[in-house]
Amino acid sequence: MKTALIPVDPLDDLAALADKIAWAKAPRALLLWPPKGCEVESALDFVRLRRAADALGTQIALITRQRRLQRLAASAGIPVFSTRQAALRKAWRWRPVRVPRRRHRRDLNALQAAAHRPYPWENLSPARRWGVFSLGVLAVLLLAAFVLPGAEITLTPRTTTRHVDIHTVISPAYAAPTANGHLPGRWVTATVSGNASRLVSGRTALPDRPAITMLTFTNLTSQPVVIPRGARVRSQSRRAIVFATTEADTLPGRVGAQVRLPARALSRGEVTNRPPHDLRLVEPPLTFAVLADNPASAHGGRDRPAPAPSPDDYRELEAALRADLAAQALSKVQQQFPHALVVLPSLKAETDLERTFDPPDGQPANILRLTLRTRYRVLVVSHDDLQALGQLVIQPHTPPGQHLVDLVVVPTGAGPQPVEGGYAWTLRVQAAFAPPLNAAAIQRLVRGHTPAAVRARLQHALPLASPPHIRRFPSWWPLMPWLPMRIRIHTTIHPSPPDT
Repeated sequence: MKTALIPVDPLDDLAALADKIAWAKAPRALLLWPPKGCEVESALDFVRLRRAADALGTQIALITRQRRLQRLAASAGIPVFSTRQAALRKAWRWRPVRVPRRRHRRDLNALQAAAHRPYPWENLSPARRWGVFSLGVLAVLLLAAFVLPGAEITLTPRTTTRHVDIHTVISPAYAAPTANGHLPGRWVTATVSGNASRLVSGRTALPDRPAITMLTFTNLTSQPVVIPRGARVRSQSRRAIVFATTEADTLPGRVGAQVRLPARALSRGEVTNRPPHDLRLVEPPLTFAVLADNPASAHGGRDRPAPAPSPDDYRELEAALRADLAAQALSKVQQQFPHALVVLPSLKAETDLERTFDPPDGQPANILRLTLRTRYRVLVVSHDDLQALGQLVIQPHTPPGQHLVDLVVVPTGAGPQPVEGGYAWTLRVQAAFAPPLNAAAIQRLVRGHTPAAVRARLQHALPLASPPHIRRFPSWWPLMPWLPMRIRIHTTIHPSPPDT
C-alpha cells in the first residue's frame, strides 16, 4: 500500500497538517514529527487530527521518540513509531478514540437552595447572640489590657565617687594615652575674618600752594631762541620738582644774551621752596640751546595740616582686632569639638590670608579701617582620648562589686604650661561607681503590681539613693504592665561627695 512521508515543520498547526495530508492523496500518511514539536501538542489536538484524517480517508501514523507525544497520540488512536523503518515494516493498528463521559446535569434549584442556606448563628436566640458578642468584646478588652499599658521607671542608684589628679603632657608626638600621663593632641585650624575702625589721632601735612620764582635764561647760540610759555626747568637736588614758565619771550640772536621770566612749580607744598641756583636743568627741546638759573630762591610753597593715622593708631587697631579674631577662632573650635580639651596657650595665628589698612600708611583720613582674615591653629585633645586616660587612671580605684557609671576629666591647677615638645597640664579624673542593676529582673519584680507596691519592692531590693520615679501610660491605669517588654528602665546618676 502506498505510504506518503510528510515532514512536519515546527510552525505547523492543525490546519497545516490537514492540508498536507489532503495534498498527499495517499491511503496512508507517515508524519515525521520534529524533535522540538510543533503547534499540535495537546490531546484534543491529536483527536481533531485523527478525525480530519478519517474525513479524508487517510490512515496516519507518527514517527517520534518523545514519550509525551507518544502517549497523546496513542490516546487518540494514532499509531506511533520510533523510526521510519519500523513504521514501514510493522502493521498499523488503529485504536478507537476515547470519548469522555458527559457529566450529569446538576439541579440548579438545589444549588440555589444550598447557596442561600442560613448561617449557623442565625438559628441562635437573641440572648445567646448577645452572650457570644459580649464574650468577644471581653476577650478584646482583656487582650488590650495585657498588651497596651506601658510604664517607665527611673532609678537613682546609690553611687560612690572617686577623683584622682594626674600630671599630663599633651603633645602631637604621642599616638595614644598612657597611664603615666601622656596625652595625644592634634592641631586644628580655624579661619576667621573681621573688620575694625577707629578715629585717627595723628596729623600730617598736605601740599597747599606751589612756590614761585624768577628764572634767568642765557642764549648758547648765535640764533634767536623762543622761550615758550610752559618751558620746564627741573631742580638739581630734587629731580621730581619741576617749574614751568608762566610767560613767553625771545632771546636775542647772540651768545650770552639773557632774559628773565616768571615760573611756578607744577607741584604743591613746602618742598617746592628751592634755594638759589637750584633750578638749572632745562627740559627738551631747549636743553642744548639755553642755560637756566634762579638767582633768588623759590618761595611761596606751603602745606596745610590734616588728620591722619599715627603709627600707634595702626598698631593698636591691629592688636585689638587680632584679639577679637583669636576669641572668634577659639569659639569656633569649641563649637566644632564641644567635648574636646583645648590647650589655650597653643592658639597662634598661623598666617594672614588678608590684611588691608584704609588708608595706607601716611595718607590723610579721619577714620582708620582694617580688614583682617587670618588662619589660627590650636592644640586639641579629643573626648575619646580623655575618656581613655580617665579609665586607665581610675581603674585601680574601683570599689568592689561596683562598676563605672560616669567619668569626667576636667582641668585643674594653674593651666597648661609649655614644655619641650608639648604642654604640661594637671587634670582631675572624676568618676562615679554604682552597683549593677539587672533590668530583666527588675521588670519581672514589678509587673502586675500597683505603683506603691513597686516603689516599696524596689527600695527594699535595690540600693537606691532616692525613691524611684514611675510614669504610666495611660496614666489612669492602676497596675503596672504584665509584659516585661512594655516596662522601660532608666538610670540617673546623682554623685555623692568625693571619697579619695
